[in-house]
Amino acid sequence: MDLSREELVQRLRITHGELDDWIEHGLVSPAAGRGDRFPEQALEDGELVRRFRTLGYALSEIGKIKRSVGLPVRDEKGHYVTRSGFLTIGELAERTGLNVRTIKFWEEKGLVAPSRRTEGGFRLYRPADAELVSFIRDLQTFNYTLAEIGTILKLVGPGYGTVEEDLAGAPAEEIRKTLSALEFLVGRMREVRDASTRVEAVFTRRLRAVSRILRGRS
Repeated sequence: MDLSREELVQRLRITHGELDDWIEHGLVSPAAGRGDRFPEQALEDGELVRRFRTLGYALSEIGKIKRSVGLPVRDEKGHYVTRSGFLTIGELAERTGLNVRTIKFWEEKGLVAPSRRTEGGFRLYRPADAELVSFIRDLQTFNYTLAEIGTILKLVGPGYGTVEEDLAGAPAEEIRKTLSALEFLVGRMREVRDASTRVEAVFTRRLRAVSRILRGRS
């Protein structure tokens, strides 16, 4: 069902001037031969343009992304992905709950790398990179430095420990060093887990006590 210009502006919560700018940049298009009527696709495209704008993209940049890989669509889990199957850095940030600046900083440190770049120079990542970025974030909760995280990423190898082909041709001494380092890391994680369990037990006891006091006074 087509939308009138006024309906589209209201549903996107933008001004008529903003809509004109989006149309001029080829981001939203009226229905062919229907004057000021817009197809439902214009609403979806407009919502995506608004989302990109909140991430700091200029209209010209969004236009380049659209021409290179197409504006993203929602996948079966409700995540935004580009029609090419890659994620823009904004989509990667949204999916992982991080900000674009953090991902760029990790890229500068060699922890993350885009799978490819568009002709306009925009970074494109594989959907699997969302798992990598989340893994890096989790490692930071254990107070690992970025340099240490870089070493850990090399230790766990591709597939986050599920793939071992990278070790097939490695010298035995290198494999033994990897084994020793991983045993140390696993031991440290167990220590952290045990300590966390003990601390949580103390907090939980105190929480229950405070809750009982409040219930008794109500």
